[in-house]
Amino acid sequence: MNLQAQDFSTTRHHPHDEYWLDQQFSKFPLSLHQPIQFNYGRTFEHSGRQAANRYLLSVVELTAGKRFLVQSDSALRSKAYRMARVSKGISIAKAEALLKSVGLPFPTAQDDASALARLACPLWWLRALRKQQDREQEQLAVQVGLVRKGRQPYVTTALLERMQARHQASLEILANYEAISSEGDKVNLLEVLKKSVANPKIRRQELEIRMRGSEAYATEQGHIAMFYTITTPSKYHRYSGEGLNPKYEHATPRQAQAYLVKIWSQIRAKLKREGMNVYGFRVAEPHHDGTPHWHILLFMQSEHQLAVTAALKHYAFLEDGQEAGAAEHRFEAIAIDRSRGSATSYISKYISKNIDGFGMEAELDGETGNSVESGAARVRAWASAWGIRQFQQIGGAAVGVWRELIRMENAVEGLLEEARLAVHSLKWGDYLKIQGGATLNRQFQPIKVWSVEPVDMTTGALKASRYGETVKRTKGLDCVGTITITRTKEWTIQPKAVAAGKSDEGTATSVFRAPAVFASAVDFLQAASLPSSLGKSLNNCTQTLLREAA
Repeated sequence: MNLQAQDFSTTRHHPHDEYWLDQQFSKFPLSLHQPIQFNYGRTFEHSGRQAANRYLLSVVELTAGKRFLVQSDSALRSKAYRMARVSKGISIAKAEALLKSVGLPFPTAQDDASALARLACPLWWLRALRKQQDREQEQLAVQVGLVRKGRQPYVTTALLERMQARHQASLEILANYEAISSEGDKVNLLEVLKKSVANPKIRRQELEIRMRGSEAYATEQGHIAMFYTITTPSKYHRYSGEGLNPKYEHATPRQAQAYLVKIWSQIRAKLKREGMNVYGFRVAEPHHDGTPHWHILLFMQSEHQLAVTAALKHYAFLEDGQEAGAAEHRFEAIAIDRSRGSATSYISKYISKNIDGFGMEAELDGETGNSVESGAARVRAWASAWGIRQFQQIGGAAVGVWRELIRMENAVEGLLEEARLAVHSLKWGDYLKIQGGATLNRQFQPIKVWSVEPVDMTTGALKASRYGETVKRTKGLDCVGTITITRTKEWTIQPKAVAAGKSDEGTATSVFRAPAVFASAVDFLQAASLPSSLGKSLNNCTQTLLREAA
């Protein structure tokens, strides 16, 4: 037998099939051996040898097109280096063929040269191959029925543990690096990350402030609030009720999210044509089987309520709208009665539930029956694995400007000072008014982020990224044509040992193990840290919202 931890001695099977079983199970990741073996044994016991073997063959069929189900991480690393080596100097046509051979899309880049530079980079390949493997293994787990309540909701435990291990490795790398500013400041990268929106706590607090401020603005404008839920058609769901869904067409959560994005774009276009302006927030969260659905909080003029709701409902039912269960599950609209609770409280639970479970530690997740706190970690892994944007602001003012203003400690003048004071008082509603209101197109808002292309002071040439792209870097704010610099320091990152004058042998290349984390850290370092005085206000805001949502 070659099943490693798996042993058929406790599972009903025909002894003559052991070699064949060994061959079939070698096509599955180890994390799926036990559940597939359990289903095989149960089928054998109830329906016999042929039925069990047919079941196993049906699972094998699901592996078609999945190229990285059983590769070890070391094998992926080796392949990444090989692919980078053969990609050097190739043409676009050959690059497209190479990517197609491993099931990867052509990389998004500024131009063909920077796209080809990515293909010549082992790091790019390793990240792409790992992502592909995660998705292939998760999709197979969904298809065989492992991802669901009562077993492993939202994502497999194997993926959750793998992502947690990667995250921990990234944190350990950051702890061993520090940034040195052009003015001699020295900070640890792990501490930098904790102060940015990459920190789930800060991310949640910022979202809550923006929602609360949007509601305050809506109330002042006399706008009403509506809360909508949109779910995908049945064919996107692996489970229906308590059992496997016979209508399931093997869509991935990413494909289901693409469906929701498509109908939302149709809704937005319809509302724009009809001159109905809306603003608010939406949350994408998974059903227990990993299929996403959306919760949308919208503010609007009261006379638009019926027409806006009709538009959302029309597009929600446009595909398979007559199927059984659609009327009950596909679409829900709730008019918010502010006398019974704030509009923000309707959606704040979904924000907390899908980030860190803050304030809901004693509650159970209605989708899975497990604790909300434990479910939040699985939801984060789900969103990361499938590349799903969990939260999105609809309309409103640019949050990038808000983040720059919150870092400005010193007083300025005029409109920019009004905005700075509003931001430091955590009054998103006042900030919206200063920016021209919640529905003004952002290109016409008076305060914008000001970005420049960084220049190498030695050569005078534009600084390029690892892949040869010129990337604009935020340097300040443009207030009606007047530039205010907010980022005055330049930062370099190096291992602590180098900063202390020691050898960097064996450590310098480890930075490439956490490129996304470093990108966040470098961006945040270009500005001052969050003012410490805001911490108490942020926590007070969060506690108030959760009390209202209870």
